[in-house]
Amino acid sequence: MTKKLEEEFNLPPIEEVTNTDEEVVPTVEETQEVIEEVQGALSVSEKINLAFKEVKGLESHEVEMNDIAKKAIESYEQLMSLGMNVSDMAAGKVFAEASNMLKIALDASDAKTKAKLQQIDLMLKKARIDKFDNKGTETEAVQATVFDRNDLLKIIKGES
Repeated sequence: MTKKLEEEFNLPPIEEVTNTDEEVVPTVEETQEVIEEVQGALSVSEKINLAFKEVKGLESHEVEMNDIAKKAIESYEQLMSLGMNVSDMAAGKVFAEASNMLKIALDASDAKTKAKLQQIDLMLKKARIDKFDNKGTETEAVQATVFDRNDLLKIIKGES
């Protein structure tokens, strides 16, 4: 790379970029943080998957949507090959129908995902309702502090 290109694109010299004798090794703390983050994400994912196993009918819906998407993709491929072998006048209609098959496949995949998201939403709503129902049996004292606008601005600015 020339010096002019380095200057033009504001790049470091090529020697600095290619001279990586020192390998960057993460510290033990950084590695532990990454491991804990990944384990947390995996545990949440496992909880969601376990919750889906309790739902009846979701697996059959997923299988049906996969079948529809597969058949639509197969039809798309057949229509595309047919469209290549017919006259130009008829090819437009065949290609339009092929694009409709792709839309059907996409809609089937979206329906599968939408069903899962709706189920998660319902589970969250149920958990929220259960949480508030359990709180109704307990009595908690709530303290509230009233501030006017000027006091809030002072708190935000850190002047209080």
